[in-house]
Amino acid sequence: MNRCQNTGLIRKRPFLNPIASANLRQEIDNLIDLQIDKWEQTVPFATHFEGELINQRYYQRHLIETVWRIRLLRVVESKAIAEIAKESPEAAQIWANYEMEEMLHDELFIQDLEKAGISREELLNTEPYLSTKLLVGFFSYLLDHEGSLGVLAYSYLVEYVNVKKEPKKIDAMKKTIGVDKIGGQIAHSYTDTNDDHPGEVWNAIRYIIKDDEDIASLKRYLQEQQEILAMYFREIYADIVESAQKESVAA
Repeated sequence: MNRCQNTGLIRKRPFLNPIASANLRQEIDNLIDLQIDKWEQTVPFATHFEGELINQRYYQRHLIETVWRIRLLRVVESKAIAEIAKESPEAAQIWANYEMEEMLHDELFIQDLEKAGISREELLNTEPYLSTKLLVGFFSYLLDHEGSLGVLAYSYLVEYVNVKKEPKKIDAMKKTIGVDKIGGQIAHSYTDTNDDHPGEVWNAIRYIIKDDEDIASLKRYLQEQQEILAMYFREIYADIVESAQKESVAA
């Protein structure tokens, strides 16, 4: 018996044929749409950047945290390539290409951060929020104990929401912040949409899903990750908005 396993050598037909894959993707998209509706009703400042007035400190801190999330998550997402390759070389190739396109996107947000008045030194001296650390830790847990599907699920969630919601946000921010000050965010949104990052990630997911249990897990991952993301938005709201309100009352 050959003891060498986890090499992706056994090429099985994907559990989901093209029609089943399209149907499941539509089901997942509908699930995410429901999560978005709930998000906008329950998470503070959920649509803040779509409004006519922008809290500048909140905007600056959000850009800082976005940079940290990209930097921290790209480490664990890179580790995911090895785990994916053990299951499906095809999925690993897709994921590697996706990561190549996303790897340096922190620089896009840093460009806008500097235009917002925050230097690289100040960025480096700002510690990530606990919610960001927990998100990165959750990914590490998934890779060690449940597999790569949860990591891919997060990227699909983020890319789907970005393509669906970012254009409206960008249009509003062009007016409130200025098109010349959000060039990095515009470029990031353009890449997500025109390179079809949701479709790219879904193609990788299709190769990883091997049974109905994985489909159920995919749906749970999306809900769990939405909860962790909500923790971040509540944390930044408490840190920036609520704290300023308390200081104003105290004064």
